[in-house]
Amino acid sequence: MAIPNVARQYPLAVFIDVVFGDIPVHATAYALCAIPQGSVVTYISAYVVTVFADNGTFDANIGDVTDPNEYTDTTAMELDALAIPSNLPTISGFKTTSSEPNITLTTIFGTTTDTPSAGAVRILLSYVTSGRNNENLG
Repeated sequence: MAIPNVARQYPLAVFIDVVFGDIPVHATAYALCAIPQGSVVTYISAYVVTVFADNGTFDANIGDVTDPNEYTDTTAMELDALAIPSNLPTISGFKTTSSEPNITLTTIFGTTTDTPSAGAVRILLSYVTSGRNNENLG
């Protein structure tokens, strides 16, 4: 017996470029983008375009308001190095809700005096959302 109402859709992709001037103060969640309620994140990747120059260490997590490292596991990304660690992506099939529509970048500075003076990172996010069909196999 086939499952009725099967639908197929291509994932939606969002490119998010973050430069040093966008970065908020230490340990603050910065909203990267909002995706529709009920969407499921299927992929996240990130790469450092320009190394972040700062006074010490400068790391970041990607997550949401409830879990700042939802997509970066327990090890933060090093933004002051060109190599992003292999902890990206950690996809849990997280489904957005009305209270958690934003994908966030939470900064982690080595000290509260660290302030980036240069740097850029590009984040690619893809997701699927309910009620959207590219093809209907029903």
